[in-house]
Amino acid sequence: MVLVQLLLLGSLILIITAPIVFLVLAFVHLRTRSRGREVIALAFVLGSCAGGFLVWNLAPSGWSMSFWTTLQASVNAEKYGHPIEHAAENILVVVTFASVLCGLLSASAAAFGAKLLARPKHG
Repeated sequence: MVLVQLLLLGSLILIITAPIVFLVLAFVHLRTRSRGREVIALAFVLGSCAGGFLVWNLAPSGWSMSFWTTLQASVNAEKYGHPIEHAAENILVVVTFASVLCGLLSASAAAFGAKLLARPKHG
């Protein structure tokens, strides 16, 4: 169930970020004509950040700790207790997974866009 929700969330993020990636890709292509790798790397970074941010904001409503406190709680069971440490670890794993997945989806969209722009035009 969680995997399905993550895939749906990744798809939603791809739908949101794909037009932005394509606009940036088109702009860079028109200006330089040869910056495909940089745009793909930028798309990965932007997609990762957007995915992580979105999933963090979708964290359970009962979770009131900030991101930095969650990071500290995930490694400090003595201060926060084992149940909090375990929950913090789980939330960070989901955020990390979503960040990587969304980064890969965005980079894939940018690479596909670069191939489409590089095709010779017939006509």
